[in-house]
Amino acid sequence: MYQKLVAVIIFIIGIVSQAGAQESLPNFSLEDLGQNKMRVSWSNPYGSCVQLNVQRSYDSLKNFRTIYSALSPELPQNGIVDKAPTNQVYYRIFYVLPGGVYYFTKAKTVAQGFSDISMPGDGDMNKMITVRGPDSVLASLSMAAFLRFKDSVVYRTRDSLFMINSDEVLLKPYVPQLAAIWTPSVNLFTSREGNVILHLPDAKQKKYKVVVFDSDGKTLFTINHVKDTELILDKADFVHAGWFTFDLYENDRIKEKNKFYIPKEF
Repeated sequence: MYQKLVAVIIFIIGIVSQAGAQESLPNFSLEDLGQNKMRVSWSNPYGSCVQLNVQRSYDSLKNFRTIYSALSPELPQNGIVDKAPTNQVYYRIFYVLPGGVYYFTKAKTVAQGFSDISMPGDGDMNKMITVRGPDSVLASLSMAAFLRFKDSVVYRTRDSLFMINSDEVLLKPYVPQLAAIWTPSVNLFTSREGNVILHLPDAKQKKYKVVVFDSDGKTLFTINHVKDTELILDKADFVHAGWFTFDLYENDRIKEKNKFYIPKEF
């Protein structure tokens, strides 16, 4: 018991020494220490705080689980070091003030340089987000569609997303040496679960056709007229994992040629 107490005191002293880098609730600091170790730290201006939990999830919206409950939630400065399975995780802090008033901070991640996208509770899920490339506008997506696209970029590519402001993000393609640049499509992409998302906001006004090809160039299937603005294609329909290419036609004219990847985890 004494050894545990000493370890806790040493840890708190280490956290206090990092106080200059800490942010005050409802903000907090997140630092990648390497080897999937994340430091979550904060300054607490609420001396009457009655409960404080650090929560972790693999996306920015749901499935948050408490990984740490503060024994002394009223401490002015505190933090933890979390050993996560991957650095592609999100953190938030849940805290309760007297009277039962509770708050959730915004979610943060260090993965791919992207962090702190507004949570749905902070705004309208139909809010439009502009996705920009290095020299052009790639798409304008609703918040709901953008969050799915973001997961596809973070979990399926080595590209990076950066916040420009609350309404715009920058997609920066990963540039490997001696390799071609691939920019994921905003019209057809895979979700974190590996399903293929076909997102065409103006499908009611225009005629879209999609032809999907196997890795050897053979036609896998064709959708002659996409009538839904969003269509989810089950990953099991693609028989095997790996890369697939597609041609997207708009009113019988080619709109996009691109590819997508289905992981081996099914």
